[in-house]
Amino acid sequence: MEIKFNIKGVIYGVLLTLFIVLGFVFIPKLFLDTSKPVDFTMVQRESIPDKILDIMDKYKDEERALAVRLENKIYVIVTRGEEDKGIEIDKITVDTMDEKTVMTVNITYKEKEESNPFVVAETNLKSLPDKIQLNTFKE
Repeated sequence: MEIKFNIKGVIYGVLLTLFIVLGFVFIPKLFLDTSKPVDFTMVQRESIPDKILDIMDKYKDEERALAVRLENKIYVIVTRGEEDKGIEIDKITVDTMDEKTVMTVNITYKEKEESNPFVVAETNLKSLPDKIQLNTFKE
């Protein structure tokens, strides 16, 4: 009995199998969220370090998120800008994009009678991020 191999068919079969395996490995990475949640604790007004309060006058009229290292702790500060509503931090996540650390801070504008111009959260991070994104939502 003589067996003939179709070399083109074997090459096409190997390439097709290779594409299928690589597709199962790389395609899910495109659609999955790879960001890691950051644990944080809201800091009460009386407990905010004085150094943070000193720099807040410069940023309190802007809507932005800042990260500050103070005494080996990383604090996230979110300012509301000109809004007359209160703000609340919903979620903080960290992701790596193009070898840079990107922190995303999600906040919600809430209805409040006595709202403060900023909120401060203490995180469990060990280093400052390279970039910070602020995502705002309205209640």
